[in-house]
Amino acid sequence: MNDSELRVWDGKRPLLSRAIVERRQTEVGALGIVSATETLAQATDWCFEEAHHSIVVHLGGRLDRMECEFSQGPSGRTLPAAGDIWMIPAQCRYAALAQGDHARFVEFRLPTSCLKDASFNARVGHRDPFIHAAATRMADLMARPDDDLAVMALHAMAEALKLHMMDLYGRQGRSGSDGALSQADRALLSAAIRDQLDGRHNLASLAALVGMDVRRFTDAFRQAFGATPWHYVLTMRLEEAARQMLATTRPVTDIALQLGFATPSHFSTAFARHFGVPPSRYRAIGGRSV
Repeated sequence: MNDSELRVWDGKRPLLSRAIVERRQTEVGALGIVSATETLAQATDWCFEEAHHSIVVHLGGRLDRMECEFSQGPSGRTLPAAGDIWMIPAQCRYAALAQGDHARFVEFRLPTSCLKDASFNARVGHRDPFIHAAATRMADLMARPDDDLAVMALHAMAEALKLHMMDLYGRQGRSGSDGALSQADRALLSAAIRDQLDGRHNLASLAALVGMDVRRFTDAFRQAFGATPWHYVLTMRLEEAARQMLATTRPVTDIALQLGFATPSHFSTAFARHFGVPPSRYRAIGGRSV
């Protein structure tokens, strides 16, 4: 079987080997930290099913292909960008098939007790600037194990990361018992949408962020935001387009395509409907009352 015919590992074939170029591992209290680089010239299996939560932060590299499957959570094809985060709950089976040039990442291993056994949902391509920055810095610090100052800084950052995880992801009952989105849920969804305005979202992936099924999520989202998920995403895209048109001299077409609009005409129609004037007119009058 050639690489193009392979599918995500399901236990029915031997696991493909991993070509690890560099790997460093340490523990700070209960938190395990792995910093690694792997070559992906050959198809590679990544598999998790652990007693702890796993948080994988993609720092760099190039993947040409990646498919992932959770036993419970979002699954499908995706290509991680720098800063994308995969969250794999304890006891959840996760498998991915990857191929490309190489991948550089940090993996955090977090005991369930650190989150007071709160519900921890599977996430793919999640964005959390604090976790990304912490992973980047800790990878640098781990490369200097004989530097006492670097070791102290690593311990301090690990403690800060655990507190961040406890505060943002360890709250019990994040989604209300009545099916409503909590304040933390709303903040998480807004940040996830704002950080990826290029059309990578779908109902299933957004619902998975807050641990809901699609039907319940759609109703809860409308109650919380006063709009459907699609209309909310569209509004955020249009508002970002308006901001860029006033703050830059980039062509309107470039802005539209960057923000995920299929065609310039689709963008112009949606923009005029939302702001009352076409994009070119909006830019000409400086966004003043229209």
